[in-house]
Amino acid sequence: MELTITNENTSAGSSGTIQLLDMPASPVIEEYQSEIITEGTQSVIEEGQVYQDKQTIATAMKHYSVMHKFQFRVKRSSHRRYWLICVGENCNWNFKATSINDSAMFKIRSFNRQHTCTLMHDTFIHRKHIAVVVGSMVMPKYCDPKTVYTPKDIQTDMLSQHRVNLSYMQAWRAKEKTLQFLRGHPADSYNKLPKYFYILEKRPVVVVDGTFLKTAYRGIMLTASTMDATGTILSLAYAVVESENDASWK
Repeated sequence: MELTITNENTSAGSSGTIQLLDMPASPVIEEYQSEIITEGTQSVIEEGQVYQDKQTIATAMKHYSVMHKFQFRVKRSSHRRYWLICVGENCNWNFKATSINDSAMFKIRSFNRQHTCTLMHDTFIHRKHIAVVVGSMVMPKYCDPKTVYTPKDIQTDMLSQHRVNLSYMQAWRAKEKTLQFLRGHPADSYNKLPKYFYILEKRPVVVVDGTFLKTAYRGIMLTASTMDATGTILSLAYAVVESENDASWK
């Protein structure tokens, strides 16, 4: 819709008129009228859906393949397109998505769900990157380091929520992949030890400790010590508290 303002001069003076003209919607605007999907755990995938970026739509398709127990491979992929086909020979299943007006958002242009192959269910569970796919699905469970979520829990949830029967080893690999992504590889931590020891040599070391008091009043003594220039232990502070906890150390 377009707004126009005209001004007409008459003998009695000037008068202004406002006229609203019906204009067709811009194709660019129509592209953005769909709801933008920001999560990669969509249970329903269909043509016309708009995703916030390529990574989200790729995650959604991995999740979809787990739920429907089949394998796909990427035929074409770039910053503007994402084209998937089934791993089955001559299978009709295919998926195409492209970016919207060169933006980060991706829209599903075509999606043929019909499989004409037999490479489903049994072979899906043996795919090599099943750990990566399942790991991405259970990753929120490991965001809190205090959360206990075992491979057995992964097996139970995948079977009850997605009807996917994983072996214990597959669930264990999924857990390891997730922890590696969130916290890095354990070997990387050991590689950082030389730098850590170098820092310790350059900075004074403060040692804190606590010990039980076995007197009539009991309690716990907390101490903080370091070493002076002559190598002698130097006490910095001490306190007697009821119990050793975070509040006591503060």
